[in-house]
Formats: sequence, C-alpha cells, structure tokens
Amino acid sequence: MSEETTEHLLVTEYFHPDTASTGQLMTDLAVGLNERGLDMTVYTGQPNYHSGDNENQPRRSIHNGVSVLRIGAPQFRQSSMVRRLVNWALFTSWMTLLLLFERVERDRELIFVTCPPFLPAAMWFVCTVRGWEYTYIAYDLYPDEPAELGYFEKNGLIHQLWGAIDRRAFRSAKHIVALGPVMKQRISSKLGESGDEEKIAIIHNWEDENFIKPMEKENNWFSKEHSLRDTFTVLYSGNIAKFHDLETLIRAAAKLKSVDVQFLIIGEGDNKQRIVDLAEAHGLRGDTVRFLPYQPWEDLPYSLTSADVSVVAVKKGFEGIVVSSKLYTAMAAGQPVLAIA
Repeated sequence: MSEETTEHLLVTEYFHPDTASTGQLMTDLAVGLNERGLDMTVYTGQPNYHSGDNENQPRRSIHNGVSVLRIGAPQFRQSSMVRRLVNWALFTSWMTLLLLFERVERDRELIFVTCPPFLPAAMWFVCTVRGWEYTYIAYDLYPDEPAELGYFEKNGLIHQLWGAIDRRAFRSAKHIVALGPVMKQRISSKLGESGDEEKIAIIHNWEDENFIKPMEKENNWFSKEHSLRDTFTVLYSGNIAKFHDLETLIRAAAKLKSVDVQFLIIGEGDNKQRIVDLAEAHGLRGDTVRFLPYQPWEDLPYSLTSADVSVVAVKKGFEGIVVSSKLYTAMAAGQPVLAIA
C-alpha cells in the first residue's frame, strides 16, 4: 500500500476530551501522526471516563487537523464494572459492524489500542474479512490482566479461548507496539516460535512537556487552595484500579500518622472505595489521607505539581501486563518518584 493513498484509521474508545490517560495519549498520537504526513482519521465514542466535559460531542468534528467520527453507541458514565462491561460490549460490537459494512473508496490501515479489551479480537476479524493491514498497540495484555485479577481461572476455558484469539490477532498484525521490554517478552511468548518477533516495537508512553512543567509549590495555586504548601505531601493521581497497589500506600500512611506527612489521592476507579474504606479503618481519611476526584483538564499542570513526591504503584504479578503512564507525567512535572512495584 502507498502511504499517500492509504487512509490510516485510529480506533480507540477514549479520545479528547476524555481525561483517561489512554485518551490523552491517543489524541497526541493521532495529531502527531497527522502532522508527520499520515492521513489520519479517528473513530471513537462519546466521552464517558469521568471526563471533565460531560456534554456529548458532535458526531463529526476536527481536532487539531484530525477528522474525528464518534459512533452512536450508547455510553454510560463509568461508575461501576457492570457499566464498563456494557460500554465495552456496545462500543466493540457497534464499531465492528460499522467497519465491516462501511463503504470505503481507498485502502485502509487500522491502528487500534487495547481499550476496550475485546477490541483487538474484533478488529482482527474485521481486517481479516476486509483485507486491511493493522497495527496492534498493547497498553494492557489480555486475557492476562483479568486472569491475574481473578475474574476467571488461569489456564481455564475462558483464558485459553480468549488467549488463542488474541494470539491470532498478534500474529496477523503488521506492527505490534509494546510499552516496555517486559511487555515485549510477554507478547513474544504469545507469538510462539512461528511468530515474527521483529515486528514488535517498544515505544514508551510520553507526556507533553509544554503542558506539564515543573512548578514550585509556593507558586502553585492548587497547592495553596488544598493546603499542601506547608506539609510534605505524597501524591497519587490517576486511575485507581485493582492492579494499582495503593493498599501499601495506606499502610505506609498509618505508620507515618504521627509525622507531618500527608497523602493526597486524586482520581477514580474500580478500587477507589476499597482504598477509601481502608483509610477510614485506619482513622486516616480527611487528615493524613485525602481524596479528590479527577481534576479538570486545564488544572492538571497545577494538580500534578502540587506535591513533593509522586507515586507509581503496580501490584506484584502485573509486570509487563500493565505499564503505568504516571511515570512519564511525574518526570515531566519534575517530581521525585516513589515506585511501589
């Protein structure tokens, strides 16, 4: 295929103005590739990930030069796992039918990310039927993640069936993107001896250093507004998933209860209530440990630089299955990083 005559289509559940890190990264990716000369189009859904912009976006729009089409699949605010599963199923099935039957006048090459988890298998099927090439961007590895979380039995029937389909999706890909060397090793083992390891490229995540910049707490209005200036503050900001080991953070806070240190946790996620309950059980909530919801997009340069150290936390067993993009954000903010991994 000629790059000049091929339409490059990025399929992603999250895109601007969603505040999910995947949405931010996919927005940067689409705009960046478009600026480098690829004819980029984005197919996505309506914002649903605790977005700062709760209003529906137009079905067709242009974002920084990139054409964006939002499908009509109903999307629910992701306040529970059930709602998330419904969103995943609706988005994946709607997108699959659209791409299978949509009339196109040029060759297409798809780029898709593992959000939602069922998307790679669906896009492999679509591209196989339509004869399109595709790039598989692995932000999380499935079915490894839900199996490690205990949603179904490791090496059980669901694990094996899902794994076999995903293995086909990896093997048929033109390119595969892994977020780090351990993830690349895991993907390589999925490909097996008959797979082409050369097509796996490690491309680390990133942060826009023009948007997130180092800032002293004394000059930060967010630090002042939330009384962070005079106390050493440990910050966790982002998704609070079950594979993020914030339990260790709360246990550490309990041991430092008598010390002038506070912990600020900003974000939402499936495991937030458990972390809140744990903080309350230790008598820490509100004084030593404080919780805030996701902050508006325009406030991120201030919330992410409001503390003294940033936390990156991944539970044991998830090495290479997930890779935290918070590391890059913390480095852009000029923050020391406390890693629980």
